[in-house]
Amino acid sequence: MKTESFIQLTQSDIIGLIGAVATVLVGVLTWFFSASHARKTMQRKALQYRMKITPLLNKGLFKETDKLEIQYKGEAIDELVFLEIDIINNGNVALENPPIKIESRDATYIIPAYIEEIPDGYDGQWEIEREDGETCLIKAEHINPGQIIKARFLMDQMPPEDPMVVCPMPNLVMKRISDIEASPIAAKLLETMYPNLASAVKLIVK
Repeated sequence: MKTESFIQLTQSDIIGLIGAVATVLVGVLTWFFSASHARKTMQRKALQYRMKITPLLNKGLFKETDKLEIQYKGEAIDELVFLEIDIINNGNVALENPPIKIESRDATYIIPAYIEEIPDGYDGQWEIEREDGETCLIKAEHINPGQIIKARFLMDQMPPEDPMVVCPMPNLVMKRISDIEASPIAAKLLETMYPNLASAVKLIVK
């Protein structure tokens, strides 16, 4: 007949085991919270951008678009194309003077228009500047985490490829995210003439 042996634990043994388990558990939790805190406190420079390109002349509706003369701020434009670019600081530190550049991949001209929804106190701190015919700069003294620069441009024709958006800043991660939803401003610009463009855009039938 087989006899079964049992391990009998004294109260002090049980207390010791509970203490050991608690020590391991506390160590794991301490490591987890320390790592989480380190991730939050570590400086992370990051920008995201999204883009929308909208032709504003409906060639299917108006058959003689080739007879239109289009000007913006005195500059002749072959077509009327609205370019919307949002720059988002999705990092955890403010970025000072990030060198953000919008550059055409071909000979399509990019013309600065305006910045939408500039926060109070940021007039003159966020601006768009033209570097040359195919390149514009978004100039910002700083962009706080979570802030969005909504830069708006015109292009003289529908580009074969989307413009490049770059920011050659040390230790900065930049990536494109989903495109901007169709803007009601872009869709109705020719009907209602957005105030920022109304005095500058001229459509003249020859």
